[in-house]
Amino acid sequence: MSAPLVTGFELAPTVDDLHRVLLDRVLAGAYPAGSKLPSCRALAEELGSNSSTVDRAIGRLAAGGRVRTVPRRGTFVLEQTEAPVDAAQVVTGHLEELLQRARRLGVSAAELRQLVERSLDRVDAMPRIAVVECNERDLRKVTAAVQQASDVEVQPVLLCEIGDRVLDEEFDAVAVPIFHLNDVAGAIRDLDRVLDLNLVAAPSALRRLIALRDLDRLVVVAPHPRGVDWMKSLVGQYFPGQIDGLATDVEDPALLVGEPVVVVNNAAGIPAEVEQGIAQLISIEWELDARFAAELQGRIDGTIDRKKARP
Repeated sequence: MSAPLVTGFELAPTVDDLHRVLLDRVLAGAYPAGSKLPSCRALAEELGSNSSTVDRAIGRLAAGGRVRTVPRRGTFVLEQTEAPVDAAQVVTGHLEELLQRARRLGVSAAELRQLVERSLDRVDAMPRIAVVECNERDLRKVTAAVQQASDVEVQPVLLCEIGDRVLDEEFDAVAVPIFHLNDVAGAIRDLDRVLDLNLVAAPSALRRLIALRDLDRLVVVAPHPRGVDWMKSLVGQYFPGQIDGLATDVEDPALLVGEPVVVVNNAAGIPAEVEQGIAQLISIEWELDARFAAELQGRIDGTIDRKKARP
């Protein structure tokens, strides 16, 4: 079982906290061997820390032979020689720490048992929502956004890992960006259980597009031709010049070398050596539309109520 990608702390996490979380993820396979870790800034944003503390935690992973940092390319997970982490063992360790703290605060064993039973009842009754995305970076961001906007258990699911799963049998609802609805249709039996997420491009990327108004031409990049058409439609709202496209699944990304401006989404996967040959690379980051986020909990409640009402 993969470690959860969203982790909360009561206080700002220490280096020890972050090292433990990242090590758990590596050992549990949430970051598979050969995969690239998220940037320090992305991890700091997710875990409520700062880039410096995250960098020190990653340094400990590197010192322990868990990851390797390649200059100008990022940090990559190394092959682990030991068996995958036992999730029950990890949870037991955290639980014992919490129980010891409770006993020091004067909570009796009987009170602790009652608290644990109540908490288990609440967890068992809590709706479980799958959030689906096509790449790890967007998946982390969208999962965190849905978690923040709702009071449910959120489980991230990569599109490429769905396989033969039927998501609405595993989860009470499935949250999917609108532009991925067709991609998950085969893994959903009851489309009423789908929460189509309204994602918008982050303002920082849009401002960079607007600043290009005097440029004659740029290139948009996505994994497949349908994604390229979607990116052209988005960029065309802010850029008046010629917009060419390249689909990395069917065209050689090396064709981008020498381009003055390339607009890319996180699913495109442009090689680092190609990125270095592009004068200006604009990455489109996604976030939940503010009005949609405010209504998300109500939509989740409605979806769950419809599920319960069905025989």
